[in-house]
Amino acid sequence: MFKKLSLKRTECYGSCPIYQVEVTPDGVVYWNGEGHVSFMGETTFQISDKKVQQLGALLESFDYRIFIYKEGNLMATDMPYCITRVEFEDGYINEVEHYLGDMDDQANKLKHSLTSLEKFEKRVERIIGTKKYVEQTLYIYHIHSNNMAYIVSAPNQKEALNLVEIEGECDIRKIGKDTTGSLYSYVVMEREGKGEFSE
Repeated sequence: MFKKLSLKRTECYGSCPIYQVEVTPDGVVYWNGEGHVSFMGETTFQISDKKVQQLGALLESFDYRIFIYKEGNLMATDMPYCITRVEFEDGYINEVEHYLGDMDDQANKLKHSLTSLEKFEKRVERIIGTKKYVEQTLYIYHIHSNNMAYIVSAPNQKEALNLVEIEGECDIRKIGKDTTGSLYSYVVMEREGKGEFSE
């Protein structure tokens, strides 16, 4: 079993998500979002014992302990790194700096190919549940109160209401999913009047 497991994604010359997560055996996850992510800054959250066991099983099935990074035959420039680091219970540490511009020259199904390493990294993130911190799903809400109406994009109703100043009761309705690719909540439109928006 691992004592600490961390995964870090670094900057590139575009808008690559920049963040780091660290997991301990008791399921505590330390998050630090540095750029191009929905949750900027530090926070902690908890994953279940089952997910911790899944991480342990994944490390074992991938043989991460003995993994040695070998550069690919092809390379693309300006790409980020994905750096994984595991400290095992016996004190042994393995760290892998995977440059995402390194590529196998053909489809490679070997356990320790670069293709397999990338799948391993994505699987680690799925188990931990980083997606909502990297790129949260936003929904469009119509909010109407007294003489004001708003169209708001937010991950949930509570945050949508927090974005607008409303006194007293209001009517809120989820319209659909925001497909703009925005990382952060925002007010799309506001109007003073009867609370209806024309097409």
